[in-house]
This record gives sequence, C-alpha cells and structure tokens, in this order.
Amino acid sequence: MAYKAKNKVLIVDDEETLTWSMTKTLAKDEGKYELVIANTGSEALTVLKQDPIDVVVTDIKMPDINGLELLSMIRKQYPSTKVIIMTAYGSPEVHKEATRRGSYFYLEKPFEISELRTLILKALEEKRGGFVGQVVDLQLVDIVQMGCLGRFTMSLAVSKNNEEGLIYFKNGEIAHAELGDLEGKEALFAMLEWDEGRFDSQMGISPPKETITDRWEHLLLEGTRRLDEAAATEARDSTVLLQEVEKAFEDLDKEATRKELLERLLKLLSSIDGFQKGIWVDAKGNVITTNDQAFTETETSLPMLMFTMASRLSKSLENTEPLRVTLGHKNSTIALMKYNHLFLMIFLQGKTTADEFFLATRNILERRLSKGSID
Repeated sequence: MAYKAKNKVLIVDDEETLTWSMTKTLAKDEGKYELVIANTGSEALTVLKQDPIDVVVTDIKMPDINGLELLSMIRKQYPSTKVIIMTAYGSPEVHKEATRRGSYFYLEKPFEISELRTLILKALEEKRGGFVGQVVDLQLVDIVQMGCLGRFTMSLAVSKNNEEGLIYFKNGEIAHAELGDLEGKEALFAMLEWDEGRFDSQMGISPPKETITDRWEHLLLEGTRRLDEAAATEARDSTVLLQEVEKAFEDLDKEATRKELLERLLKLLSSIDGFQKGIWVDAKGNVITTNDQAFTETETSLPMLMFTMASRLSKSLENTEPLRVTLGHKNSTIALMKYNHLFLMIFLQGKTTADEFFLATRNILERRLSKGSID
C-alpha cells in the first residue's frame, strides 16, 4: 500500500528546470507532504479546485496569471492555504505588495533550496494563525488590543467601504500602519475611528518597516480618547457647544481652588498606612497635581487605559461605569478611582490591599469632595 502524505505542497513556476531541481531536493520530505507541480497560474488554480493544498510556493513572473494575482485569489478563495512568494525581480515595493496581499514569506532568487525546504516545513508545522471577521459589536481598538496582549507578530488588514488599511504587530507592539497616503500613528488613529468594517489577520507576517515606536498602551489610550471625542462631537449641537464654552470660562476661576483642594486631599491620604504615592489626573490623562513623587508615563497611562476598557465592557453589559480599577503587582497595588471628571490614582505599598485602604479613606474622600473644602 502506497503512503499518502497528509499535507500537500504546490510549486508554481514556468521554469521547468527549476521545478525539477526543487522536486529532487524536496523529495527528501516525501513522508511529510505530497509535492504537486504546476507551470502556470491557471494550472495552479485547477489543482487548488481539485485538492486541498496546505502550502503554495509560487514565482511572481509567469505568462498568464502572475504570482501576486495568484496570491490574492488564493487568499480570497482558500484562506487557510499559506503562500510563499519567490522572485528574481525583487524590490522593496514588490516585497511590500506581497506582504499586503498576505504572503507567508518572501524569497528572492537565487536562494538555497534547503532554505525553501525549511520554510515549507515551518509553514506546515504552524497552525493557521489568523482570523477573518467583521467589526460590528466591537470597536477596532478591541481587536487591536487582543493582538497586543497576545504578543503576536502579524498583519491586520482592515477595510471599510472602499478604504483599505494595514496594521502590523511585532511581538505585541504596533510597529507600522498604512492607510492610503497616511503612514504610522496617523494612519492607525484614522482606522481606529472607524465604527464598522472587516478585518483579516495573518500570523507570522513581519512589518515591511517600522514607523511606530510608541508603546501600544499609549497608542490605544490616545486612539480611544480620539474615538470618544469624535463620538461626543457628533452628538453635540450648537446650543450644547455654546453652553460648554460659557462653562469653560467659569471653570477657569475655579481651577486654582480645585488644585489646592486636591493637593490637600493627597496630603491627607499620605498619612494613612499603606500609602506610597498619589496623583490626580483629568479625563485626558493630564496631570493636575501629585504628592511630590515622580511618576513615569507608563505608570499613568496603563491604569487609565484599563479604566477605559473596563468602562467599555460595563457599557456593553448595560451596567453602570466602574467605580474603581485595581492593578496588582508583585510588591504593590495601583488603584484608580473616578470622581466626576477627575481620576485619583493611588500606589499602595507592602501587602496593603485597595479594599483596606479605601475602606479607611472612603468617608473622608466623599465628605471632602462633596463639600468642596477641607475643615
């Protein structure tokens, strides 16, 4: 009884001498996969219709259907099939286009056949690590956050109507984004403001270049702020806007008094056991006042991001906004509480828990903030 390989690999190239050479070398792995040869793009499509193919290795320059067109057809009709592109006419532009269309890997001729053999085996070992879907109930920022928390290296193709964009992840960090003529952070923020669309992700796709260096937490916090700001702007009418302008002038007179009150509250809290340092910030993450302790950008942005995500989750569950977000560390705890439009962030030391600390300070905080003064 002849052995039938579970996996199938399709080689597509119009140079018969090259396909013969590759067949001789790759035959060493006949126990791991079955090798199929096609000399044109049309032949390749015929093979794909007849049998499920796990990996396609295709040249770009062919007489009928070129390799990039074949790649697009495979990604659309057979999304679980991985495609390795090889070409003797390589350039950064061609590499970028192959990546944008969803190639698993890009090889420039001449190359060692052993290198291709290694790539094929790696592609067969890896499970298909991508997903295709439509953003309806979730915001795109939620999809991006999953990619970051999973520490993925992948590409995320996003489309809305006639617009198409790409977001690249490298080890969980957002490394590059492009949308039309936009690149980098502005392209990312423009896509994050979309209220609906479709996405298609592919694992293992490295960014063609790195145009973004900010931490993903900072990017999503800014993206969420812009999203909320855009939604609020759409909901406003001219009357509400005028009222806000008038109120802004009134608040200028109150700002100095408010800052003094918040400083005195921090001083009061610093005398309670477990207090390490504290800070008041506004809804945009701007520091209002601290208790003379240094804070890093990450220390302020990460809890704010978590509070924003918790608020979104509460809204989706039709619950009220969370009262507090607590983040636990090895030797300390961070607690973030919201009072009107302000946030109080407290860093606790030792084994002091957020519940213990705020149980001791709850009455003090509520009484002072409701009165707006300290006796």
